[in-house]
Amino acid sequence: MDEESRKQERIRRKRAEMRRRRRRALMIRRAVFALAVLMVLAGFIALVTAGVRAVKKNREAKGAAEAAVIASQEAEREEAVNDLIAEADRLASMYDYDAAAALLRSDDAYAETPALTAAVKAYEDRKAACVPLDVSTVPHVFFHSLINDSRGFDPAVNGDFVAMDNGCWMCSTSEFQAMLQQMYEAGYVLVRLRDLVVETVDGEGRVHYTPNTSLMLPPDKKGLVLSEDDLSYYHAYDNQGIASRLVLDADGRVVCEYTDADGVMHTGSYDVVPILNDFIDEHPDFSYHNARGMIALTGYNGVFGYRTDSVYLTRDAERLDPDQIVFLEAHPDFDYDAEVAAAGTIAEALKAEGWEFASHTWGHRHADTASLEALKSDNEKWVATVEPIVGKTDTIIFAHGSDIAGIEAYTADNEKYAYFNEAGYHFYCNVDGSTAVWQQIGDGYVRSGRVNLDGYRLYQTMTGNERSSEVMAYLGIHDVAEFFDNNRVTPVTIP
Repeated sequence: MDEESRKQERIRRKRAEMRRRRRRALMIRRAVFALAVLMVLAGFIALVTAGVRAVKKNREAKGAAEAAVIASQEAEREEAVNDLIAEADRLASMYDYDAAAALLRSDDAYAETPALTAAVKAYEDRKAACVPLDVSTVPHVFFHSLINDSRGFDPAVNGDFVAMDNGCWMCSTSEFQAMLQQMYEAGYVLVRLRDLVVETVDGEGRVHYTPNTSLMLPPDKKGLVLSEDDLSYYHAYDNQGIASRLVLDADGRVVCEYTDADGVMHTGSYDVVPILNDFIDEHPDFSYHNARGMIALTGYNGVFGYRTDSVYLTRDAERLDPDQIVFLEAHPDFDYDAEVAAAGTIAEALKAEGWEFASHTWGHRHADTASLEALKSDNEKWVATVEPIVGKTDTIIFAHGSDIAGIEAYTADNEKYAYFNEAGYHFYCNVDGSTAVWQQIGDGYVRSGRVNLDGYRLYQTMTGNERSSEVMAYLGIHDVAEFFDNNRVTPVTIP
């Protein structure tokens, strides 16, 4: 091969080599590009997948949160419904079926809540099963302040007369609790004295009363009126195991202060008011429409253990008795206005709990033997010193179980009745221990004979007195010897 041919061959081979190199470079670039595309695509796919997963996760989280909110709302609603039904059930337990139903119907979602509609239906059925109470069969029982320890019955502590007096007219806390339980088990339900009648007022402002035929209770229930006399915690009660005053506890409930034989002060249920409140808390069906009892108040030593009579302010030497002098000397920082304010707070709390107030005359007067002028003067003192604390009342519970007439009806010719009627009293209570029930519903007044449940009644029943036994049997009280307080001196006689 000549030189020119060899030259051309070298050129050809060089060009071929260059083409191969270009092809390899192109293939490499294509491979790199393809790899880059694959990597980008893989990244994109990974990103999309992660996004999808994130969206799904977010959706799942959002769904779980929404479900948790719904579950919480449902739980809160269920709790609110249960609380509402519990409140309504208490009203229904006290035979106030209409109020119970109205409370549930006030719920915004009442119609869509089966538990509420079912409860209302149950209340309506219970109401339909009730029957009118025969108000002429309702007894009225009463108590004095209760004795918490043996001092009140012990002649060695307070002398023979005080021991005999307390043994006759007082009960111990354990006796009171036993009688409450037995009357409850016998089917009795507390009602208000005014529940027994219907009051109307004519065009001239005169009130008129007729028996209430619409007081409805279940067929196995019976009505009972209760009152407590002398809730003033007199100075004379000191060191007798009786509470010293009413106070409010941390929850705003009315309780007692009581100092035991060792001089230790206690706060709690040591008299009729808080013990009865406790009993109704446990047995709401012992109370018709939240009825409690009626508190009969004098005024000469104040009320509820607070020294609110004006003599503690004026310190009139002619009016102060020895006990009051001793008290004021022992309390040089006594603040009359603070005492009145505290008593007013107790009165409002008592009313909120369902208690009512009555005059017991300011000076614990014998209404049967006191002159008309003496009763007028006495009532004016009550209105001046007690009424501003407890409010106006239309009820008078005569002290000493007396009355301003015999069993005959009150008439306008009776000057004492005419005065009390004009003064705004329309409910009058005496004591008739010979029978379980004594009532007189006049055109413009109501009279109620009360049964004394005290040491004398218990002792007479325990020793076989026929009348006392009949009265106690009517009240469902039995086996007196099992709860009779043997700290009491026997025989129990009227001092």
